[in-house]
Amino acid sequence: MRLRTHGYRLGRAAAGERSSWVRALRQAVGISAVEFARRMGVSTREVFRLEKAEEESRIQLGTLRRAAEALDCELIYALTPRKGTLGEMAAAHRAEREKVLDIKRAKNDDKRECEGKPRLYQDPQIVALHELIRLAGL
Repeated sequence: MRLRTHGYRLGRAAAGERSSWVRALRQAVGISAVEFARRMGVSTREVFRLEKAEEESRIQLGTLRRAAEALDCELIYALTPRKGTLGEMAAAHRAEREKVLDIKRAKNDDKRECEGKPRLYQDPQIVALHELIRLAGL
């Protein structure tokens, strides 16, 4: 399932990277800090601390969830790739891991060959080349 993040990204750009989402949403729907504090069951001063903590990336998820509930919102916690999709990221990481494993296997086989032992791993490209040579009858 692909997460729909277009609205999130537009909202984030509008709010600014270091701005408080809670404050931006609270102000957008016209809820005063006093009313918000009442809904959360905290002091007005605590509302400003909460918004400051969010700006500084110090807010706890539980507090953010309570703030969302007080704003009659749902907290959605998401990590999204900067580029491409999660599937593309996973494929790139798998390919990189395979590349590293292929190098390790080749080194181990080179060592075995130097010791006069048979190779355990055959590079798929070399296997394919040998097969082409065999089929060509060379």
